[in-house]
Amino acid sequence: MGKIGNCPDEPDRVEICFQAGHSGVKQIRYLLGEIFELVGYGECFNSFPAIAAHVAAYGRMYLYNLMKITGEGNYLYCDTDSLIVNETGLKNLRSQIDDRLLGGLKVEETTNYLNIRGLKDYSTETKEVIKGIRKNAVKLQDGVYEQQQWPSFKGVLRSNEANIYKIKKIIKNLNREYTKGTVNPDGSIVPFVLDETARLPLQF
Repeated sequence: MGKIGNCPDEPDRVEICFQAGHSGVKQIRYLLGEIFELVGYGECFNSFPAIAAHVAAYGRMYLYNLMKITGEGNYLYCDTDSLIVNETGLKNLRSQIDDRLLGGLKVEETTNYLNIRGLKDYSTETKEVIKGIRKNAVKLQDGVYEQQQWPSFKGVLRSNEANIYKIKKIIKNLNREYTKGTVNPDGSIVPFVLDETARLPLQF
């Protein structure tokens, strides 16, 4: 964003401008009495994405290594920074558990009940995790919740009522179709495997 002028009496908003004789559009933002033009989406000064990419990749490989230590069939679910394992898997990970060591594992919860419905969507005896559903949401029926929606900064500007912040109630219907692999009748998952011998025809 680059400042291009002042507009003390203009309401906050975003406008899409079409220029005669030019292809494409231009985005103008009116904000707090000033006018800004979107000039691009490049990296900010001193930004170095390679560091974040390396940290994220290292974390994935570290989690994969923990899964190998746990042993196939002993881990039930993995998230960005955690594993849900059975008793045998926990024993195999004992050497990696140290809640005082940076990067070490710690046991967050022990449960006799676990219902895994999909990615970031599971329940234990003491908690329920559902991505996109607030903790204070009201369950209307299985897979249907009512909750508050707090608009983002962009959403407020696009509403053309930037001087009013509206919190509204919405109904969220969950689509719990699993698309990362084949679900077997016993609930186990067979992941999709890319056939590297297959060659798609080149299209020009």
